[in-house]
Amino acid sequence: SRVREGDFAASHLDEAVATSEIREVNIGFNRMAQKLSKVEQERALMLAGISHDLRTPLARLRLETEMSVTDEQARAHMAADIEQVNAIIDKFLDYARSDHLKPARVRLDEIVKAAVYALEHDDRLEVKLDVPEGTMVLGDAVELQRVFANLLENAIRYGRTEATGKALVEIAAKVKDKSVLIKVRDHGKGVAPEQLERLTQPFYRGDTARTSASGAGLGLAIVERTITHMGGELALANTGTGGLAAHIKLQRA
Repeated sequence: SRVREGDFAASHLDEAVATSEIREVNIGFNRMAQKLSKVEQERALMLAGISHDLRTPLARLRLETEMSVTDEQARAHMAADIEQVNAIIDKFLDYARSDHLKPARVRLDEIVKAAVYALEHDDRLEVKLDVPEGTMVLGDAVELQRVFANLLENAIRYGRTEATGKALVEIAAKVKDKSVLIKVRDHGKGVAPEQLERLTQPFYRGDTARTSASGAGLGLAIVERTITHMGGELALANTGTGGLAAHIKLQRA
């Protein structure tokens, strides 16, 4: 399961076992894991490199747009398109660096509040919090905030109700034994059951509403990748009353 989740380094099998058949299988498995790890590293570096190289021409394009386009409406549309491309580049960079985490004892309630605060002026979003004050988890504060930001942005994009045009998101957490269980749910249409497992695949969008160019298709992939590298777990499910729920399990600190 660790290989499936991208944790190749922790999947090393014993190559010194006495039985030759098992030893050969273990050696083959280890070589495969090493190759997969290298491919993953190269893909992350490629994404980071391409994203970095796009920054400079985009900045020049934005400056040229501001200075040369006289039609105010056209200039605003062009600037919005450039900002959208910038946002997609940010997602590429997030995905590329999500395996370089520094887990520590952090306050979950403060991290969630910070993520919500960053979007408080977005009138498409309404958030209800039920995260006990002082809840401590093992994680990277910066990247964990990105996790909740991605989930909130995903709800804004796909989880709004037709009646209000808003995404009502509930974020709750509770301590259970040595873990902290977190639930982030919206009240949108949810997702077809056969698509749930594929939502965390990079660049996958499940339905026609998710094929718009407004995102990179990396949001939930970043969430799963980040949570996994923190030693946690992520599961997506439809709720009984409508909407998509992200169930996150983190280590209690």
